[in-house]
Amino acid sequence: MSGSSLFPVITAVAILCPRAICAESSPIPSSPASESLAVHLEDSTRTIGPLVVGDKEFTVILQIRYIVGPSPVVDQDFRETTVGLQIQDTSGTAHYRISFPYEFNGETFVETTHAWAGSLQGETGSGILLSYNVVPSSPNSGTSWQVFGTFNGKLVPLSKPISAEGELLEGSSASGAVKTSTEPNRPGDMLHVRIWTGNFFVIVPVQLDWMQAVARPAWRCARMTARGWRPLCRFPVEAERVPSENEMTFVRLHSQPEEGTGIPEHVVVKRDSKVEFLEAEGELIWSERSVTINVSVAGDVWLRVHIDGKDGWIHTQEDFAAVGLPQAG
Repeated sequence: MSGSSLFPVITAVAILCPRAICAESSPIPSSPASESLAVHLEDSTRTIGPLVVGDKEFTVILQIRYIVGPSPVVDQDFRETTVGLQIQDTSGTAHYRISFPYEFNGETFVETTHAWAGSLQGETGSGILLSYNVVPSSPNSGTSWQVFGTFNGKLVPLSKPISAEGELLEGSSASGAVKTSTEPNRPGDMLHVRIWTGNFFVIVPVQLDWMQAVARPAWRCARMTARGWRPLCRFPVEAERVPSENEMTFVRLHSQPEEGTGIPEHVVVKRDSKVEFLEAEGELIWSERSVTINVSVAGDVWLRVHIDGKDGWIHTQEDFAAVGLPQAG
C-alpha cells in the first residue's frame, strides 16, 4: 500500500530530539490560523544536530509534509508526516538519504511517519541512532531503529532498520545522547531490545561492532537436546503477574526446558503464591528482509519460574495463565 511505511519506531527513543538541538525552518501554522484556507499540503524542514560522531559533526534534516486548512483532524500526529530524511556533514555532503511514502485522502493522512535522531555514545565507539514511528500502530508493534557509525571516513549504517515487537531499553542522557550498555562475558557496546512474546518480555542484546560497522546478535547460541543441537538462547525476562481468578490452580513444572526429559512435577499455584520469573529460553530469529531486519523469538518459549520455593520450567499457555501470565497482544 502506498501509504504504509517500512520503518516504524520504538517509543522509548521519542525523546531523542531535545529542543536544544532541534530547529525548524518555516514553522508549521496552527489549525485556527489556517481555517480560511482550502485544505492542502505544504512542506517544512526540521533539523537535528549537530550530532557528534568521533571528531566529526553531522546534522539530520527531516522533510515534513503537513496539512494546512480546515481539516477535521485535531491530533497533531495525523496533521504532519515525515516524507524524507538526510544526514549531512558540516561541508553539506550528504552521507545518507531515505524517503517515506504517504497517502493523503483529502482531509487527513491515512498514516504518518515520525522520525527522530540522537547521538549514540558507547565505550568503544560513537554514532547516530535514528528511529521511526508509524501512527497508528498496535501496542508493542511497528518498531524500527537504525545505528550509524563511521567507516573509512564515511558515515554508514551498521545494518538495515531493525524492527521488533517491543522497544529499545537504553534511555537518553540529559544532553539527549543515548548511552550503550554492556553484556556479561561479551566485549563491546550493546543495545538491548525488549521483545514481547505474547505472555512476557524477553531482553535481546544487539552488539555494535564499530570497527567493522556491523550490528549483529550479541550471542550465537546452541544447546544439545533430544532432537540434536538447536539454536536456543537464555534471555532475561520482564513479566507482570496477574493472578488467576481461581483461588488455586497448578502447573506442570519441568526440570529442564524440554518435553520428555523427566516427569514434570505438579505444583499448586495459589492467588497469594510467591511467583518469580527468572529467565526464558527460546530460539532467536534474526530475519534479514529486503529493506529491514526483524528480530523476534520463536513461538515455543520456555520460562523458568520459582513458585513458593520450587524451581522449574513451563511453556504451555495453560501453565502461563496459571502463574498469572495469560496471552495478550
